[in-house]
Amino acid sequence: MSTDLDTAVRRIVEVPKLLVALDFDGTVAPFTDNPADSRSLADAHLAVIRLWQLRQTTVAYVSGRALDSLRAVADAPRGLLLVGSHGAQVQLESGAEDPQPLNTQTVRDVSDLGTRLENLIARVPGAWIEHKPVGAVLHTRNVPDDQAADLQRQAREIIAQELPVARVLPGHDVLEFSLKQTDKGQAVQRLREHVHADAVFYAGDDRTDEDVFRSLGKGDLGVHVGDGRTAAEYSVADPRALANVLMGMAALRRRHLTLTENL
Repeated sequence: MSTDLDTAVRRIVEVPKLLVALDFDGTVAPFTDNPADSRSLADAHLAVIRLWQLRQTTVAYVSGRALDSLRAVADAPRGLLLVGSHGAQVQLESGAEDPQPLNTQTVRDVSDLGTRLENLIARVPGAWIEHKPVGAVLHTRNVPDDQAADLQRQAREIIAQELPVARVLPGHDVLEFSLKQTDKGQAVQRLREHVHADAVFYAGDDRTDEDVFRSLGKGDLGVHVGDGRTAAEYSVADPRALANVLMGMAALRRRHLTLTENL
């Protein structure tokens, strides 16, 4: 951890109510060819559990995955907040989902979107479509780079013409189309208000996480995982480096809460 990031972590752990919100894939979990095989690193998972156990501290996963998929891979304890589909799905402390029903036309559009993408990849080995409650995702990780780029271009053109209301969300070897106009930045602000957090720590690796970094305010802390330009104030190399940050944060937060409890 850099000296500047260490100083920022030491500052944020001292706020009265802290929200720690984390992307999942590429952030606490390395990427896998099969998303169903993804799991967080052992140290990252341990740090998340330690933070979740602390008083005045709320932990949330904020993912592009559908909520069911996030539940399946995150191994999250009951009470840890979950946000799926880039903010379109929310699970709060009770375990109950926050309902955001789609109207009839949007349901039809989601079905149409999935069908058009399935038709596009029908003869492209390695490409596959992930169907979500509010959209669909074109996966090209196992497609040669030049073919993947062409496939994503075609998908953009088809959906722009046939379903212009769909929001395009590019990511690492994926291209997502969503029929819900929401983003991770809005989702994190909603979580902040829900738990009355005094500050937010957020870590993420993807383009969709930039919506969160841009929404953070004075006193918050954003950490980008990986290479590339980012609106986050700090960056770390990979999920293992972030796991070290989270382990340190958990220890510092516990120490601070113990000291203030004894005053």
